[in-house]
Amino acid sequence: MTILILFMVSEKTSWQNFYKLLFILLLILILTAHLLQLANIPVGFFADETSIGYNAALISQTGIDEHGVYYPVYFEAFGEYKNPIYIYATALIFKIFGISEFNLRLTSFIFYIAALIFTLLLVFKVFRRNKTVAIYTLISLGFLPIFFISSRISFEVISQLTWISAANLCIWTIFDEEKKGKLEYFKTLVCGLIIGTSIYTYSTARLLSFLMLISLWIIYFKRENIKKLALITLTFLTSLIPYILFTINNPEATTTRFKTVSYIDDPISIIDKVGIFVNNFASYLSPEFLIKHGDPNLRHSTGYGGIIFASILFLFLITLIYIVFNKRFNKFQIFLFFNLLLSPATASLTSEGTPHALRSFLLGYYILLFSCYSMELISQMRNKRIRKVVIIFIFSFLLFEIVGNQLYFFGFYPSKSVHAMVSFDLKKSLQIAIEQKPQEIIFVNEPTHQYSNLKFYSYLVKNPTGIPIKMTLKPVTVIPLHSCMIYHEWSEKELDQFPYSFTEYKSNKSLNFLEKLLGVKSPPNIMRVRCYK
Repeated sequence: MTILILFMVSEKTSWQNFYKLLFILLLILILTAHLLQLANIPVGFFADETSIGYNAALISQTGIDEHGVYYPVYFEAFGEYKNPIYIYATALIFKIFGISEFNLRLTSFIFYIAALIFTLLLVFKVFRRNKTVAIYTLISLGFLPIFFISSRISFEVISQLTWISAANLCIWTIFDEEKKGKLEYFKTLVCGLIIGTSIYTYSTARLLSFLMLISLWIIYFKRENIKKLALITLTFLTSLIPYILFTINNPEATTTRFKTVSYIDDPISIIDKVGIFVNNFASYLSPEFLIKHGDPNLRHSTGYGGIIFASILFLFLITLIYIVFNKRFNKFQIFLFFNLLLSPATASLTSEGTPHALRSFLLGYYILLFSCYSMELISQMRNKRIRKVVIIFIFSFLLFEIVGNQLYFFGFYPSKSVHAMVSFDLKKSLQIAIEQKPQEIIFVNEPTHQYSNLKFYSYLVKNPTGIPIKMTLKPVTVIPLHSCMIYHEWSEKELDQFPYSFTEYKSNKSLNFLEKLLGVKSPPNIMRVRCYK
């Protein structure tokens, strides 16, 4: 890789010819890393994933959700409402490729690739096809920790990145591009539509989309832009019609979850609330969150490193210092910085799980974009020798961080993710229970959201004789003979109190090559089966 970097910083014609090949090779490497063991890492599927999968499967086959609602605007699940764009996209994938664990997570991969393409197009335009910046963006965004793990797990938040990266591309094209095309006003209408429909991607977008529109008016307001801003606002408001109608019919549906995780309605003073906000905001900008440990929730981070790389944070800080001291900034940079601050600001309104990587999801994206300006400055250094040394150092350190992150992700993280995902290995447990040919199967829905796992895996596990599957919230005290019980390890002690003879089946995680090489121990199984004679 060092040889590739040397080629990149050279002025010879060979680099110009080599650039396209390098770009393609890097892209293949990124795609491979994101798709490698997609259905198996993280290990197991969290209830939010299978809830999306279950509803998407229903939509793809019947057009109704789990509550019998015909093509809903929002999907009710676990006492809250899930956003529609991701679920409908998954339903389309299921319709085309079939229902499977891989295809469920493939949705996130597709949204990620779309975001990568939009971001690269933006970088090509903003930095005038600067090859060094383009390669830096491809490598950085290709392996950025927060987006890498999110592209491999079926959560709605990854679709927000796609929408916002597309919106930023449109905004720069409309307001900052020197050459205006014939489709300028069409692009303006599309831009408003993109910003508006982002409200259907993730819960934080319900506030961020409005704030993005407001920031557009504040930053780009001048006489020649009023018509464009008005058209953007028009399509923005038009896209909100389904949301408004849904809110009228379901007044608290879109705010219930926020009220449970926020301190806004808590009976404390304004000063205390401001103090909580400031502390939360500071935690999102702390090195601990950004580059050290990230989100403590192992569904959002691996526990190794933060949400971004230290090299990216360093370049971001260089950009800020350069802009402040030289007072050289344009409106698009102001727009990016304003929205960079909005991401942790909206996340700081909640107190549960702070700092929360998903609620501040766009923070890493905006930091990365800002770091590109430093790479442009470095690539334009007049002293060729110093320029080469600096570029080689930055790329070498970035690659060092990436290699460490990838080794941890595929080597140590899989076993650590077992307990975080809660459900390993329900699919195998269901297969084992059916193979015993009991009169009935009892599924203990503990934790309480596990029912979505059973519903989703019922599509994937064949039950040829139609063995009835009964769901219960707690282990039943009277266990029918010739039945099998599927339960989470949490219920083990309670079941041990029952005086029934049984045969127990467990499914242990098999280690991959890297795990064996690193000496990782296989974690204990989560889901278990007991069959009573």
